[in-house]
Amino acid sequence: MPLIVVPGLGMSALNVEVDQQAETTDFDFLLPGMNPVDVLPTDSALEYSLESGLAADDVDQVPEWLALDVDEAGRVSSKPGITVSPISVGVDFQTECPRYGALADTLADSATGTEWTRNDNLFCLPYDYRMPPGANSFTDDLQELVERVGDGAPVALACHSQGCLMAYHAMRTIDPAWIEDNIALLFGFAGQFSGCSDCLRWAFQAGWTWDASDESVSPVDPTWAGELALGLQTSVYGDAVLYEQGSTMYRANDARSLLDDAGALAMSRATGAYSLSGEQWFIEGEQGLPLVIPARFVYGIGIPTTVGYRYEPSPARQPDCTDPSCAGLMDQMDPVAITADGDGGDSSWMNQAPAAWTLNPGCDMRGLPGVGHMDILTNDEAIDLLIDSLLGAAAGDVPCVSPA
Repeated sequence: MPLIVVPGLGMSALNVEVDQQAETTDFDFLLPGMNPVDVLPTDSALEYSLESGLAADDVDQVPEWLALDVDEAGRVSSKPGITVSPISVGVDFQTECPRYGALADTLADSATGTEWTRNDNLFCLPYDYRMPPGANSFTDDLQELVERVGDGAPVALACHSQGCLMAYHAMRTIDPAWIEDNIALLFGFAGQFSGCSDCLRWAFQAGWTWDASDESVSPVDPTWAGELALGLQTSVYGDAVLYEQGSTMYRANDARSLLDDAGALAMSRATGAYSLSGEQWFIEGEQGLPLVIPARFVYGIGIPTTVGYRYEPSPARQPDCTDPSCAGLMDQMDPVAITADGDGGDSSWMNQAPAAWTLNPGCDMRGLPGVGHMDILTNDEAIDLLIDSLLGAAAGDVPCVSPA
């Protein structure tokens, strides 16, 4: 059975085209903070872009090119003259999603008698992670890729982190009859199935830099709505305090208040437009409606994980202050982390959100003690559960991932 991997935030290779003064700049991009040097095809993410067509004189302009415009209604778009898309879809696994090379190697060495080989029966589905679900080409690309590689037979999806939210959105919004005919399994590794609580800080931090070791900035741009405009659902986070500023406490339903107070007004507008709590496809899950296909989820537990931050008091944002640079929180470089259980990257609250809608949480979900957010992709137990699920899906009987 062919397997399509859906990568996490920033782990897709993108192509960027810039039309400027009757000339076109065309280069490839891998987000520095999400792609360590040991997975890059060159010595650095900057070198990767330079070798693919970025001019040295344009290096400092790339963050501005990749920032999104947020209109008054909160809708986001690439800046005029900028086109961003996956470098390809399901053509060359290693160039599209280099962070997942170790996973591909493990599957290629499977001892089950069934092997998964890059670009033969193992594919990657990159996407523009700057955008929220439904605002990029992901769903169309998924359907085209599935029909091409499946050749009339069902395929399986394995998603990781933000990629699981993209896949989940597709499973909820594509015609259910097509899903049943073409998708045999959704398997999630450490899936994000809601808004990301600790990520909200990125909306009022300085954005990414070519220097991946710079801990003073966020790994993404403050305008990228793919993580930052999803809202925080009380169905996932309950009434937990996720942020504090002096004596002011912010819970899940206070996400926009936090963004407003922090001066992240553009992202506050985008949250009004894209918050998952206002999306019918997400509401169906909150109401317990299961997917039409089998789904299995594995994730790490038992690791203290940041879910928000505690800031010192700062003066209230003045009406003429309309961005984070003058609102105070951006100046606090080391706020105290608020933690909960998780995998060191995402909280268990987020990873366990499918329990609200999967057919049988006792069968479909498995927490793996001490397994980190990225380590799960090479964890023997997690990979064995994926392979067992794939073989079961091919036979028409997906086994449980929970212990007997």
